[in-house]
Amino acid sequence: MKSIIICEGETDFVFLQHFMKRVNGWTDSKQKPNPSFISSVDNSRSRDFIKNADMLTIISCGGCGNIKTVFEEVIRKNQNEIFDEERYSKIVILTDNDETGIEAKIVSELNAVSGNSAQIQNNSWTDLSFTDATQNQFNSELLLLVIPFDENGALETFLLGSIAKSDSYDAEIIRKANDFVDNADPQLKYLNHRGFVTKAKLYAYFAIRIEPSVNQFRQRQDILKSVPWEQYENIRDCFKELRNL
Repeated sequence: MKSIIICEGETDFVFLQHFMKRVNGWTDSKQKPNPSFISSVDNSRSRDFIKNADMLTIISCGGCGNIKTVFEEVIRKNQNEIFDEERYSKIVILTDNDETGIEAKIVSELNAVSGNSAQIQNNSWTDLSFTDATQNQFNSELLLLVIPFDENGALETFLLGSIAKSDSYDAEIIRKANDFVDNADPQLKYLNHRGFVTKAKLYAYFAIRIEPSVNQFRQRQDILKSVPWEQYENIRDCFKELRNL
């Protein structure tokens, strides 16, 4: 079985790799992924993982605005494949609940792309039916994760909360960093988007934790790797459906 997770950006991309390996038993395929079917998104990145005979691709699409385009191309790839085993039978889309109305917007876009009567819902698998180039029918399952589920926020919100639970000293750094971001730009000259605020809080914490003279991307990866995600109930509960890949 082939599955794919479509996420927004760097933090999601790095976190999902380590979460799927540590919590759900996936292994890096060690092969260079070739998402050649993603032709219209310049900043996309991907990585392949294996578990038994199954394969998982995780792809970041460079922002919420590109999710619809990547989803369209995944569906198009599925429709052009001859063999069922070459299709993505399970598709996961992860995006932030960082704006009022974003869940309704993304659901509407995905429903329009799928063209199915089944209505896509957050945190629930939806069976979708498609017709390929030879007019044969095939099915895929879609899981939409707009997180957090019951409040505005982002993946960064979950990550900082989990790090704070693992270390009381870091928890105080995170509290002070959050306070700084909340009060640093009262006129919203720069932090004029809810998503900017949540990411700024994570980067403020990283600015303290990361040595400025070293590879910052690698240090961010190391921090994400160091957190025992499997020990936190809120993280496990939020991503419990990923066990079905």
